[in-house]
Amino acid sequence: MQDQKKKMTVAIVQNQPEFGYPEKNRDSVAQMVLERPDPSADLLVLPELFASGYQFDSRAEVEELAEPEKGPTYRFLSELSSETGAVVVAGLPVKRDGGIANSALAVYGKTILASYDKIHLFDEERDFFIEGARPLPVVQTPFGPLGLMICFDWLFPEALRSLALSGALVVAHPSNWVLPFGPQGMILRSVENRVFTVTANRTGREERGGRPPLTFIGQSQIVGPRGDIIARAPADTSVLLTGEIEPAEALSKKVASRSDFFEQRRPELYSPLTG
Repeated sequence: MQDQKKKMTVAIVQNQPEFGYPEKNRDSVAQMVLERPDPSADLLVLPELFASGYQFDSRAEVEELAEPEKGPTYRFLSELSSETGAVVVAGLPVKRDGGIANSALAVYGKTILASYDKIHLFDEERDFFIEGARPLPVVQTPFGPLGLMICFDWLFPEALRSLALSGALVVAHPSNWVLPFGPQGMILRSVENRVFTVTANRTGREERGGRPPLTFIGQSQIVGPRGDIIARAPADTSVLLTGEIEPAEALSKKVASRSDFFEQRRPELYSPLTG
């Protein structure tokens, strides 16, 4: 990897996938990203399950739409990375030995920098996916250490804290948010860990198999270490959102000259968490 870049461009795809049509959804994302005067970026983040859709109706349906780790969606992300020069992070259902995982890949050129299986499954995801068994990853990139988590992981403070303690300066967060407090909640996560967070959410509505409909809230966003909203998308529009950040701003964990979030931690007194 190169030396850490001082400033970098972050791009987020906020799309509205059509359930069960991954090739069509990938093509739509390619148009959003590449049909711009300058498609280049340093980091490009796509939503959770951005190509398959979210509201599965049966295990057979999950099996049908799941892919090998280096399947069609990996190849698409690799091509997107080569075209834009970006590290590309996106969510997809991946076939594992024990079942199907709700996963995210971080791809740079043809290299998979990270392959992460969601460890905190939300609601009916627990009927269809296996829980991830590996820690949330932090990987080296041209712009510095990058952490990955997926959607509902955010509501567990330990998840983003573990990424920050492992050195992540920027956290990519593919999501399919339906809970309304997610965008504001991620501001606190950014502040309490002094990191940049990049949440890519989707829009639209899915209602399948007679189950209650899901309405996705959009509002993809880039949040800085001090809680500043660098960019935020609308709630109901497919859009490519961009912003510029300086990852080195996340190196300092100070909130005042003598108050450092990490230096003043007292893990020996957090027994319910560490025991």
